[in-house]
Amino acid sequence: MGFNHAAERKKYEQKWALLRKKYRKAGMSKEEIQEMYEFDWNAFLSERRYREHTQPLPSESFSDDDEDSMSGLFKKFDSLKVTFSEDDFTGRYSWVETIEDEELCASLKALSTNDLELITLMVIDDYSQSDIAKKDGCARNTVNKKLARIKKLLREG
Repeated sequence: MGFNHAAERKKYEQKWALLRKKYRKAGMSKEEIQEMYEFDWNAFLSERRYREHTQPLPSESFSDDDEDSMSGLFKKFDSLKVTFSEDDFTGRYSWVETIEDEELCASLKALSTNDLELITLMVIDDYSQSDIAKKDGCARNTVNKKLARIKKLLREG
């Protein structure tokens, strides 16, 4: 779903090389052609921004057998793969209690509420880093750095 900027730019420039010839034959001035090129270039950049910053909505439900629909953290850490009924828990972070690895569970409990919320958004709510950044009004890189810090804390814990 990503946008390969180099490949798309190459196609764009090839298309415009042909269009320039066509427009010159039609009698357009260099300034008019350049104006059209710049308009199309802005549309190209807009499309790139849109495709880089939009994600498909997570599926509302998934089967336990469907590995593709699981969060990346679930795929990476087998200790996070547990089943439970959400009705058995009352708090937002009750899922931590379901972790069977005692060391990991203790490390998760030691995290701040903000860190737990970030992990919950990713693991339980299946948000992407971009979605979280949008929600928090920050850059995706900021979310990435917070996650790196949390991972380091969990490894050390």
